[in-house]
Amino acid sequence: MTAPTIWYVHPYAGGPGVGRYDRPFRLGRAWQAMGARTAVVTASFHHLLDAPGSRQGACDIGGVPYAFLATPRYAGNGVGRLLNMAAFAAQVWRQADALARRYGRPDMVIGSSPHPYAFPATHRIARKFGAISVFEVRDLWPLSLVELAGVRSTHPLVRFTAWLENYAYAKADAVVSLLPGTLPYMQEHGLDPARWRYVPNGVQAEPEPATGTDEEASSPPLRQARQWRAQGRCVVVYAGALGVPNHVGSLVQAMEILRDRGDDRLAALIVGRGEEAPRLEEMVRSRKLQDRVAIYPQIPKPAVSALLGNADAGYISLRPEPLFRFGVSPNKLFDYMLARLPVIFAVDAGNDPVRDCGCGYSVSPDNAGEIAGALAGFASLPVEARQAMGQRGFRHVVQNHEYGRLAARYLEIVDRARNGR
Repeated sequence: MTAPTIWYVHPYAGGPGVGRYDRPFRLGRAWQAMGARTAVVTASFHHLLDAPGSRQGACDIGGVPYAFLATPRYAGNGVGRLLNMAAFAAQVWRQADALARRYGRPDMVIGSSPHPYAFPATHRIARKFGAISVFEVRDLWPLSLVELAGVRSTHPLVRFTAWLENYAYAKADAVVSLLPGTLPYMQEHGLDPARWRYVPNGVQAEPEPATGTDEEASSPPLRQARQWRAQGRCVVVYAGALGVPNHVGSLVQAMEILRDRGDDRLAALIVGRGEEAPRLEEMVRSRKLQDRVAIYPQIPKPAVSALLGNADAGYISLRPEPLFRFGVSPNKLFDYMLARLPVIFAVDAGNDPVRDCGCGYSVSPDNAGEIAGALAGFASLPVEARQAMGQRGFRHVVQNHEYGRLAARYLEIVDRARNGR
């Protein structure tokens, strides 16, 4: 049986030197290791790129072929971004023959949906070349527009997106969900459950080779972590986005509660970028927590790995949202698990990987007192108990989220289709 050719169409694809959302790159490398040909098709401009607009056309990213299709620049979430989405969808269809000449006719076309507007193009391309059409759902649209962004359910964009969602569930040969609890919702919107697949976010189990850069070896947050640990403190790290949905202020409030109780055993490092960073910095200053809470800008991924290797626990939080009833699949949680860190999981969702595998504490994201209690309880544990927690998380993430295993699930879709199952 010949190895398949897979096109992974993702409007916000990242990768080494491209952007932080590296699922397309990791899956691409895993498919190549299994003998498949692959190409990542993405936009030349989007807001998650490290250097927006710096790449055009065909590029090799760490051995994975990428095609950067020309799309207009935008800022914010207004009309410009919608035009960028529409332009990308049009370019995917317009460039289909050229992509086939360069990368080979596809056996499977995956339309990944941070937004779903490119799916009609990816589905038409799959039908054009006799390929399997896969709709990959990262976020549920239009529920994300209504429940997270507050757009009215009667808004024309919401109605169009709802039609598009139902169209994708009806037409795709397979629907891949990154969230574990979406099947009932998708069934209500026309999906045959036999075509549903769960393929969550993943991790690369093998560590990246060290670059040897000074930034990686001794970034400012890494130096701070080492200093606090030398003082005998337990260092808790939050490494990720600093936006309103990330709800990191509760960690600062919990550290204030511990300070007021006279508990000096813990220190917190917050590393990332986002619109909430100035407010968090002001919280730390105004509450005089500089001796136990430090905030740093985003650092490169290899430096994050070095930092996690010098921490005692990872912290993750999300603002409570009804949409989380379908589950969450946060990359930074899996990064903590891969680093063998116990986790403070301040998330209310339809799934709880931390509780499932016993790798930390699950708490309410809105209850700073409960978070403080979990931190204090963690600091009271013997070192051996913390290490056992971290090891349970490591086993769980490797068994359920390693990219080679996830990539194999897509190849199973191809095999089933070829065998008429």
